[in-house]
Amino acid sequence: MTAKSERPQFAQNVLANLAIIATVIFWGMSFVSSKAILNAGVPPFTMAFLRFFIASLILLPILKRNQPHAHISKEDRVPVLLSALSGVTIYFLFETWGIKLTSAASASMIIASVPVFTICAEYVIYKNHISAVKWLGVLMSIAGVYFIIKRGQASDNNPQALWGNLLMLGACLSWVAYILISKGLNGRLSGLALTTYQSLFGALFLLPLALLEYELWRPIPPIAWANIIYLAVCCSAISYFLYIYALSHLDSVVISSYVNLIPVVSALGSAFLLGEEITLQQIFGGAIVIVGVYIVNLKRRKPTAASNGENTSSAIDRRGQAL
Repeated sequence: MTAKSERPQFAQNVLANLAIIATVIFWGMSFVSSKAILNAGVPPFTMAFLRFFIASLILLPILKRNQPHAHISKEDRVPVLLSALSGVTIYFLFETWGIKLTSAASASMIIASVPVFTICAEYVIYKNHISAVKWLGVLMSIAGVYFIIKRGQASDNNPQALWGNLLMLGACLSWVAYILISKGLNGRLSGLALTTYQSLFGALFLLPLALLEYELWRPIPPIAWANIIYLAVCCSAISYFLYIYALSHLDSVVISSYVNLIPVVSALGSAFLLGEEITLQQIFGGAIVIVGVYIVNLKRRKPTAASNGENTSSAIDRRGQAL
């Protein structure tokens, strides 16, 4: 390989690393941003609806321009609706209430364990083989989540933190359901189409819940609007394209290593911007979760064109869309 041919490859690798770093920052700060919106008095379901309504307004024109013939076939309608229900509506029922009651750092640390719960679900449903090393990672992550939830139980400053942490655990389980439901869709719908339709239907499912909060509606302060737009534009729309670009140029193990840093970003952001206390027990539990998830993700093959859609759809909201 000549020096000239190495330069474009080097530049692509640099850009791909920058793209995934930006994505991790966006997704990590999404928990901090959500907490700030809730602290400003915006009702949780209203916040979630506005986020995905705005995201849909951004993603739909992009989809129509780039994939004008994209549509949902008759056989995919129910799975798409169910995936939107579990991955957007139900997930954010748990997440928004969970973040409202617990800290942004704890919420992010618990959500980081999603890959562990996913591999356990696939073991039960599909009888997938799990090596002894990966079982170690599973047990470590579960232990880490236990320490984080236990911290919520012992929190004197926020007696509701335990319930918030348990709600975040419910968010993990609903996201696992979303991943399993979406598996059959990835080969028939592009990542962009799937993300767009799930955002749209998820927003429609959230609308009745937001209307139930009508009596709690107040003028939304500018800082809250700024955070809502940040969630919709940066975490849902921009992060989607950054993540896709990184996936196409970096090995999946590298991607997973970066994504594991999301709780670190959330913890630092919540401490500096929200003034939340980070305890040693949280740090210990979060570190165990991250190491466990890293072990679970070891030795994964490099993503191909066929697997890119699956990786994207399963991670785009967790944080970002979601992510």
